[in-house]
Amino acid sequence: MDTVELVFEYTQAEYIKAERQYLFASKTITKTSIVVIALYLPFSIYYLLSSSCSVLSIIALAVALLGLLMGWGIYFWLPAYKFQQTAKYHEEYHVTFSQDRIIFQTPTIDSDLKWDIYSEIWSSDDFYFLIQAPRIYSLMPKRAFASPAVRQAFEEMAISNLKCSIRVL
Repeated sequence: MDTVELVFEYTQAEYIKAERQYLFASKTITKTSIVVIALYLPFSIYYLLSSSCSVLSIIALAVALLGLLMGWGIYFWLPAYKFQQTAKYHEEYHVTFSQDRIIFQTPTIDSDLKWDIYSEIWSSDDFYFLIQAPRIYSLMPKRAFASPAVRQAFEEMAISNLKCSIRVL
């Protein structure tokens, strides 16, 4: 297959799902950090109550609450806000992959890219992530591929151009 053509428009639910998958896959959020906050918060509350509100216990609780608030913001609030505030996520994408280039077209984007701007490809059950740099990636929903054969052709094209294997999430 010489080219792979995709036409899609992101939905808010799938964009949020993809962004959350990326947060864990890139280790921006880890299971360990969730466990640490989950254990540290009740400990800091207990310490506050048992130490008669000492300065150190107040600082410990403030740190726990700040960590909880930051985690909540990054995981729950930021993906939805980013989708709602970024016009390009509401446009219909036409993406053409060929052996030597990638063409992105929307009403506001007309880009002709070489494969070498990407360094990796990640795959989840629902998406392909073409990784450029930390926090910079192009998202391809797997539902946009016409058939499993078209997906296979895309994977082969990506592997041969990026010279890496697909990281399965």
